[in-house]
Amino acid sequence: MRGLILGAALVAAISGANAIGRAAGTPAAIITAMPTATLTPTASPSPVLATLDASPRSISFPSEVVGHQGKPAKITVVNHATAVPVSLRQPAVSSGFVVTSSNCPEELQPGASCTIEVGFVPTAKGKQHGLLQVNSNAEFGSHTVKLKGRGVAPKMKAYPQSLSFGQVSAEAVSSSQSITLVNPSPAPISFTTAPAATPPFNVSASTCGTIAANGGSCMISVEFAPHERGKFEGTLELQDNAANSPQHIKLFGSSK
Repeated sequence: MRGLILGAALVAAISGANAIGRAAGTPAAIITAMPTATLTPTASPSPVLATLDASPRSISFPSEVVGHQGKPAKITVVNHATAVPVSLRQPAVSSGFVVTSSNCPEELQPGASCTIEVGFVPTAKGKQHGLLQVNSNAEFGSHTVKLKGRGVAPKMKAYPQSLSFGQVSAEAVSSSQSITLVNPSPAPISFTTAPAATPPFNVSASTCGTIAANGGSCMISVEFAPHERGKFEGTLELQDNAANSPQHIKLFGSSK
């Protein structure tokens, strides 16, 4: 409404000026409207109309030893567009999972595909969940892959699982017997405290500090030193980061 009033006033002014000019015998005044400056907004990049698909939509990894990376899983990324390329950025992955390889280019052509491999490296025991995010400028399509796995402690084997020292004279000390510990797991096993035996059994020697992965071993020697007659049972205790820690090795002996 205000624009209409201003326009009408402008027309009246021009008409009045023309009338005065004609009456005075002078040329009529010519008023030229100046164009109004307009700001053109900066164009922001918009997503391309393409469908990007990542499959499978979820991956469940086998249980893995904490700190060890298992066999990676493969994810296939496809640009289903018929004419539009899709720009890809570096894939992002949650903690506990790692991108081990990718042959995806910066620009995925129409109908083309590429693969991303993801591995599971558990940071703690128990269930772990994460995501792989495939970042792109595609407007449609699945860009997220759900990841899950379970972290477990390494396993350790003891040979033998008990020691029997037979009969030993009171005040005597038996010959040492040894326990061999083997680590078949793909991650090292470390001891949090030194191996200890309950009296009258004693740890006489140990090579155990950290047991290397994939078949590493160490040895613990134990002796029996009864100071009185009777039958004795004891325990060799092992505290470490292996499953079911602490482990207990049974010890037997007698004296008369």
